[in-house]
Amino acid sequence: MKIFVSLIVGLVLGVIVGFGSLQLPAVQQMIGKSLGAQMLIENESPLGFDETLAKLEENAKYMGWKVPKKWKINFQNNLKKVTGVDIGKNQVLKMCEPEAAAKILVHDQYKLLTTMMPCTISVYEKSNGKTYISIMNMEMLGMIYGGVIAEIAAELAPQMMDMIKLDQ
Repeated sequence: MKIFVSLIVGLVLGVIVGFGSLQLPAVQQMIGKSLGAQMLIENESPLGFDETLAKLEENAKYMGWKVPKKWKINFQNNLKKVTGVDIGKNQVLKMCEPEAAAKILVHDQYKLLTTMMPCTISVYEKSNGKTYISIMNMEMLGMIYGGVIAEIAAELAPQMMDMIKLDQ
């Protein structure tokens, strides 16, 4: 039974991680949208690009999350330097809730999750001129892994949703 559950979890993770952008019509009919689309949450910001970045960082720090300067990545500038292509305003903030990370990483079976750490929040401007925020769906992550991850995801998911609520 344990092997069967492990195989199912591995299959689901493989589909989500390896083929996140792949559209699976049968699955879409069952759940309404692709698995990849369920792993991410996108919200339109009521603020401009720079104001959104500043407010996100302020919210994160207020909640006790760490947002080191070295964890801020300007995708627009970086890609333009390398490819010559301007993708538009696009920045990534990496942040960490240290207590939660420690609770996860003391377990050998969860050390592989460092691939998704620290948490990433993306802020970008689309061609319509509006600013958007995207985050990982922590609740979905908790459902996939269960156990300690589900407990921590249940704690962090509301924090992350509050973090991306930006009042003008």
